[in-house]
Amino acid sequence: MKTLIIGKSSNLSIRLMNFIEDAELLSTRDICNEEIPWKSYQGKELNIIFNNFQKATMLNDLTSPVNYIKYSILATSIVLENLAKHQNINKIIYTSSSSVYGNNIFCKESDDIKPINLHASLKASNERLIEQFCKLNNIDYTITRVFNMYGGDDEFSIVSKIINSYINNEVLNIANHGSAIRDFIHIDDVVKIYRDILTIKNLPILNIGSGEGVSIKNIIDYLKLNNINIKTTNISRSEIKMSTADNDLLLKSIKTNNFTKVEDYILKVIQQKSKDF
Repeated sequence: MKTLIIGKSSNLSIRLMNFIEDAELLSTRDICNEEIPWKSYQGKELNIIFNNFQKATMLNDLTSPVNYIKYSILATSIVLENLAKHQNINKIIYTSSSSVYGNNIFCKESDDIKPINLHASLKASNERLIEQFCKLNNIDYTITRVFNMYGGDDEFSIVSKIINSYINNEVLNIANHGSAIRDFIHIDDVVKIYRDILTIKNLPILNIGSGEGVSIKNIIDYLKLNNINIKTTNISRSEIKMSTADNDLLLKSIKTNNFTKVEDYILKVIQQKSKDF
């Protein structure tokens, strides 16, 4: 069975290509420019994984509102209209975000979503689009609400910034003394979960997170105990103080809790990179 992965430059898309057989990446730009030969997929049984969105490094960039909307939600609509409703679709996965929960400490799948910014609002809109379309066309789907993903070709997350600040001997800007608590999940753990989801029916919404919260302050203190000293400077800004996944449904569905610990990952990568210099 062929799996189409939407969002060619997505870190998660690139990683998924290494683990899913007969997978094909489709560029969001090509989709929006009507450059995809949809007829070539006729008669094939398909999985579809949507990773399309505005680039992570440009989530606050509204230089081109049109492109922001195109890459975030228009591409999703084009794929659904040109492909999904006309084909034998085994599964649709839409990669959403924990940000749709807003200022919610416990983040359970059954909770009301309360997005508080444009990024989260568009993710929520995509969720509703996928949900209604799939129900109308009797297509099995899973909306994944991914928490703070790191690893792979990541140059955006706070995890990569911690690593790079040490390797490059730079000062790391941290918000509110690094007190906010987040749930970090390694990209390879996410990929393994996606592989399982492709075979699981009737799982409409799923949190993907470790279920454990850790603050940047605690990570930096842990590194210091291992002789890794990160230079920091503090900036004050409004942010959600705590966000961790209620992952009971995840653990029940995939039967594992062996997730990479973010502190151990950072320490290992820094030690390895330090040897290379």
